[in-house]
Amino acid sequence: MSNDSPDFTAEIDSVGTPDGTEPDHDPTNGRWLETRVAETLERWGYTTARNEYCFGLETDVIARRDDLRGEPHDFLVVECKDWHQVPVQRDTVEAVALRAALTRAMPVLAVARRVSASAWQLAQLLDVRIVTEQDLRKNRLPPLTKRRPPSGTLSARREPLIRDLRGRLPLLVQRESDLDIEAPVFYRSGRGPCYVPDRTGNDEYVNARDTDYEFG
Repeated sequence: MSNDSPDFTAEIDSVGTPDGTEPDHDPTNGRWLETRVAETLERWGYTTARNEYCFGLETDVIARRDDLRGEPHDFLVVECKDWHQVPVQRDTVEAVALRAALTRAMPVLAVARRVSASAWQLAQLLDVRIVTEQDLRKNRLPPLTKRRPPSGTLSARREPLIRDLRGRLPLLVQRESDLDIEAPVFYRSGRGPCYVPDRTGNDEYVNARDTDYEFG
């Protein structure tokens, strides 16, 4: 049985805008984050569209890199959440992962505030990139990391390896194939998902301390 119950207690403090800090936006307009994400992606070299329907599911932002590199993040689907009262929940991660699977694109969750602990963990299982307002001031998407990046006093806490969060696929659905199947599959049971036929770059996990990306 899936864990769909709301998680309001355990929040990921290292994701989103810190307490006491207001995001730079118009509080009367909930579309500000979609606009900000689209503008940032265009600055990063993408062509974007907002509020497009993918198989009947409205998607906040979709993007295609102008200069394709043959990598999973050439195509993006982005879900934007400007929630203030509660952290973003698991169902949002599930929704953007489904859109990514249908469109063979990389899923991105853009948040103005926070995500719950269970939502963060599911995002790691499904390789959903979580992008904060601070990330939008940088020059690229945050990388996939072996562990959750440290932030403030959390740097002393030992985080689990992402690979340790993932269980093996049930035997009935385990398979290996050399066919160029244009569908999302788990390539072998011990590896994470990929949303494009070419899996190059899908398993490039880095140590947060060694990457040149500055985590907030």
